[in-house]
Amino acid sequence: MAQLSPASLRRLAAWAVGPCLPAWAVLLGLALVDRLGWITALVCCAIVFVLMAVLVLTRLADFDRIIRYAEELLANPDAPSPLLHTSATAQRLLSGLTALRKLWADRRDEADALAKSRQDILDSLPDPFFLLDRRRRVVSANAAARALFELERGLTGRDLAGVIRDPKVLEAADVALAQNRKTEAQFTLPAPVEHTFGALIVPLSATAQDGTALIVALHDQTERLKMDRMRADFVANASHELRTPLASVLGFIETLQGPAKDDAEAREKFLEIMLKQANRMTRLIDDLLSLSRIELREHTRPTEAVDMGGLLQNTVELLDRQIKERRVTLAYNVASGLPAVLGDANELSQVFHNLIINAVKYGGEQGRVDVTAEMSDTRPPSMPGRGPCLKISVRDYGEGIAREHIPRLTERFYRVDNARSRELGGTGLGLAIVKHITNRHRGALVVDSDVGKGATFTVYLPAVAT
Repeated sequence: MAQLSPASLRRLAAWAVGPCLPAWAVLLGLALVDRLGWITALVCCAIVFVLMAVLVLTRLADFDRIIRYAEELLANPDAPSPLLHTSATAQRLLSGLTALRKLWADRRDEADALAKSRQDILDSLPDPFFLLDRRRRVVSANAAARALFELERGLTGRDLAGVIRDPKVLEAADVALAQNRKTEAQFTLPAPVEHTFGALIVPLSATAQDGTALIVALHDQTERLKMDRMRADFVANASHELRTPLASVLGFIETLQGPAKDDAEAREKFLEIMLKQANRMTRLIDDLLSLSRIELREHTRPTEAVDMGGLLQNTVELLDRQIKERRVTLAYNVASGLPAVLGDANELSQVFHNLIINAVKYGGEQGRVDVTAEMSDTRPPSMPGRGPCLKISVRDYGEGIAREHIPRLTERFYRVDNARSRELGGTGLGLAIVKHITNRHRGALVVDSDVGKGATFTVYLPAVAT
């Protein structure tokens, strides 16, 4: 017989004594009224107990094993079934319990498969999507939502307020729960790149077994809103910036058609100015179109590995003529063995083309420009992510930029000195292009400058892990 625990022994003892009590009461009653001798009554009581103990140990012990087996199943669904000895009834009970365990295991596997299937379906959706219970806590979320919020402890179990910190979304969720109707809200995530989302919140007609009461589907509206803004901005900015050169060209044409019609000297002078203004309009339109294309793709990170050492060398070589024309000394110091970055080679070339040509222009005639590239163990606060990165700096030693102008340098058409910028052929869009390309590459642009000491423009880019 298998060894029994103290609790089982106590239970078996109770089972053996309990059924004996009626017989003992009868035998002792007979002894009290002198119908049966006391010795005979005690012997009969002992015989009854022995018979009952034998019955318990040979029959009811199997039921005790079944009880312990059922208790073990609560903690371990795969617990081995006990070995029964004599009771056919106990064997039938064990067979039924085993069948129930198998049925429960099958249902559990079906539930797990259904849950996995549901999660696979959610993960296949391109838009962020998660489920909430009636207390606004996240029950589950798809891969797009987990990638979007990137929370250290994950999304499951978090309150909606800890995921989307926007009162409009929280109010919409409360209304959907209270009034059992579909609601919508729009919110903006500022980092790592600003995104605007529309949230569709749909209540379920009945709360699911896992507590799901709300479906929250997010749709990225950034591209559509940017398209709308770009159309409006393009018309407003283009009309403003083109008005002056266009008016100048029209004025010279009218002059050439009128008073200066036969003045050869004036004609040559005016035609030269008209060509300069026409070139200015062309550069402006090219930069506007370039900026529009970059902004459309800003939320999509590039995936191509780019060798920054070779890219910087090619950029400097392409600018060799402009550098020599202004008699600028360029110091080129790029560390060896720099890792690649994930990026778009054409866009990154445009970034450093703009920064170097600006340094050449604003560093002064016969000035000096330093181009350096090295690894950095720290990232600026404005750069998303963690770990080492590439630090590429372009420094000039010109007049520098006053501190109050630095925060606005990357705004469209913002110029510290309008007259000088236009004289040097600037469109006011170069640093805006640099900023948006850097954002698309999940990097950062840092500007440091002191009046009279020059300016340093530093681009931080995440390195490819090796």
